[in-house]
Amino acid sequence: MPGHRIYYVPPRMVGCVADWSGRDQKDGASWLVDQVKDLGFNAIWFSPMGELTGVEKISHGEKRAGSYYAVRNHFKLDDEFSAGKGDAEDLAHLRHFAAKAKEAGVHLYADLVCNHVAADHPLVAAEDKMIADIVQKTGGELDHIRGSKGKLIGLRWSEDGVDQEVYFKFRRKDDFTLQIGGPAEDPWSDVAHINYSSPEAKRFFIFGDAQEEAYFKKVIDWSLGAGFTDFRCDAAYLIPPDCWEELINHAHAKKPDAVFMAETLTTEVEKVDRMEKAKIKDAQGNARPAFDLGMLGIYWWNFRDDWLPKSEVPRVTRMSKFGGAGSPDNHDTDSTIAGSARKAFNHAAHVDAVVADVSVRDYAVAVLSGNSSYMQMGYEFCNEKQNHVFKGQVSPQDFKKLESGRAGGALDIRARIRALNDLHANLGIENCRVDFKEHVTLEDGKLIGLSFDYIDVDSGKKTAQVSLLLNRQPEKGPVVLSAGLANQLQSAGLQAADGGLKSKDIKDIMVFHTPLPVRLAAQPVPPQARARKTGPKVP
Repeated sequence: MPGHRIYYVPPRMVGCVADWSGRDQKDGASWLVDQVKDLGFNAIWFSPMGELTGVEKISHGEKRAGSYYAVRNHFKLDDEFSAGKGDAEDLAHLRHFAAKAKEAGVHLYADLVCNHVAADHPLVAAEDKMIADIVQKTGGELDHIRGSKGKLIGLRWSEDGVDQEVYFKFRRKDDFTLQIGGPAEDPWSDVAHINYSSPEAKRFFIFGDAQEEAYFKKVIDWSLGAGFTDFRCDAAYLIPPDCWEELINHAHAKKPDAVFMAETLTTEVEKVDRMEKAKIKDAQGNARPAFDLGMLGIYWWNFRDDWLPKSEVPRVTRMSKFGGAGSPDNHDTDSTIAGSARKAFNHAAHVDAVVADVSVRDYAVAVLSGNSSYMQMGYEFCNEKQNHVFKGQVSPQDFKKLESGRAGGALDIRARIRALNDLHANLGIENCRVDFKEHVTLEDGKLIGLSFDYIDVDSGKKTAQVSLLLNRQPEKGPVVLSAGLANQLQSAGLQAADGGLKSKDIKDIMVFHTPLPVRLAAQPVPPQARARKTGPKVP
């Protein structure tokens, strides 16, 4: 474990929980679970569906609100996703969905956001009022308390000759207003950053005490109670390692096999390095990395430079038990892979085929270069519209249009995604980390060769090997595999993923791998995913 192939679902792309849970269907089936299973995925990750902020902000020059990642109540569904019949009914829908997912062997990832809460969260308002009352009471005669790095963490004053002090939960400037982070083009003004330099923030949110359970432990408990099995940890590199140790140990006390996947997509690599310090003990009492997985920046890799295999993969491997989870794109990238390909090759002949080939190539790298992987909903139809996180940017209609307009055409890559997922599953590498062995240019620069060994994390033994031949420029047509290169790969004991070299034309990617275990022989892949009874409900 884990060996997860994760299907990322933007909540606004599926809408109300009653429209996808399956609880209101006569047979109880969930079309979403069926869709995920048909594509060969074994996990689903939802962005947060809690009650979202009403605070407006400017993002890339436009006024936006309602980010999934600005939660003001973690213990109920937002009105956008609620069935509208009360919190108990919403929980019943989630639990039904979770039961159907479990029947299908599909894990459910909740998105755990521990770096911040919505700027209009009641906790922020309560702290604002506390500070205002202190300032009024003292007439501003007070001292700032600062942490070891000079950050403001509290206030100290004298009252009736007695020294008083209070520590903050949130990061604040010297004038006590909230400190706003994020890039200039997208300032995070809709959230309040938790001040982990403050002992009060750590007590309240992470560690708790005899009088009160920690806030994020309660969030974990609510998520597990709703049927989620695992956690994707947003901006995990911004949280101190001891906090993650506490939260992950808490979750494992309730569900020992809960998987924790850390977001590690950042240029602040020293913060990812710091995550190595987060350790827990396995069932035998041995220390191991607290996280199971970290996220790899496949989207930003041009396949030629060596920063990913030589720097990022080892870095993520050090801070997680199984190493990396790759993805061709995600909701934070500037564009989808298909969108970027469309823009770059719009004047090419057979542009739809080129977009599909690029999308398949990049997904193959993502799914085979790490222990696990994740893919956005809609990628299977080469979605060119990004799944952004603010209200009004995504709707169930988006997926309906993709499905109705592209099913059966050149941009329908479902069968090719399924084949890659089946290969990943059948290699038997769930308990493995991935070692990059080769990263070379071949055939006069027309191909890039990647070779991976899959190493069992417990025994240290090599379980499988995969070699990929990537067409660097599929818009220029297929690259013919030379007899010499084919013989070299076959002499190394590798076989082509299609069971034989039926075609020597590499239009997107060609995969060679060690023989599959007989008991895990790949099943025939249907040309299209099976028809569903229903899908996202649209007006």
